[in-house]
Amino acid sequence: MPDTKIPTKCHDNVLCGVNMVCDAENMTDLEKKHLPVITAPDTVGKGEFFEVTIEVGKLLAHPNEPAHHIDFIELYADHTYLARVHFTGQATKPTVKLWISLDHSHGKLRAFAYCNLHGNWGGYKDIQVTGY
Repeated sequence: MPDTKIPTKCHDNVLCGVNMVCDAENMTDLEKKHLPVITAPDTVGKGEFFEVTIEVGKLLAHPNEPAHHIDFIELYADHTYLARVHFTGQATKPTVKLWISLDHSHGKLRAFAYCNLHGNWGGYKDIQVTGY
């Protein structure tokens, strides 16, 4: 009988699935270059707009050239889609500032960054919404 387990991560193929940092205390250079780092408050008020910054290459510079660059960054409140920003190599920097509001707690802000050579990378930040 065939194995019915579906792998959630292909460790030998960065183009398969979403790459996440395995050990935050001991990141590889590949992880440091691709991790979307989210800066936002830990707690926000219901319906109040707040600033979210997402930076790729904050921990170690990511190449930014036509042949190797971050193509886009997406932001989600847990699994709820909020925004997508596209970039071009050399002419843009993979950093984005967004103003968003949440009407209830989703638990995490999740960012995904897509490198045209090394696939999709994910990062998250816990966030709480008060006053609902």
